[in-house]
Amino acid sequence: MNLRIRKPEQGFTLLETLITLVILGVGVSLTLSLISGALTNIRKVQIRARTIQHAESVMELALLDDSITKPTVIQGDFADGTRWMIRVSEYEMPRPPQPLAVQQQVQMPVKLLAYALEIMAPGSATADLRLQTLKLVNVETLPGAAELPR
Repeated sequence: MNLRIRKPEQGFTLLETLITLVILGVGVSLTLSLISGALTNIRKVQIRARTIQHAESVMELALLDDSITKPTVIQGDFADGTRWMIRVSEYEMPRPPQPLAVQQQVQMPVKLLAYALEIMAPGSATADLRLQTLKLVNVETLPGAAELPR
């Protein structure tokens, strides 16, 4: 009697190969989708960081400009197309409730100015970022006050 031991066939069937390719394709597409989403988020964060840096620099320059002593509006733009506008207005301090004793009002030679900064992206019609602050200024100009270039 001649008994042959049959070896199991080696290799993969066509169906196993196709299933493996489908699983691999789904994995690759999900990975590329995640990478694309991450790159989009990185770009948004970079734009937001640049906008904040622009706002900080404009506000610092405006606050350092000693020639601003009355309400005004100043506008400008950056090389990348980002636009900015600062509105300076006088700020009225809220009046405290009058106690029974008459308060004596002391007039100081200073006043408060309210600075409101709006930053607009190149294609935006509305403000993307708003900053507000107060500045105490002398009513009388001092000799030798510095004015920053515009």
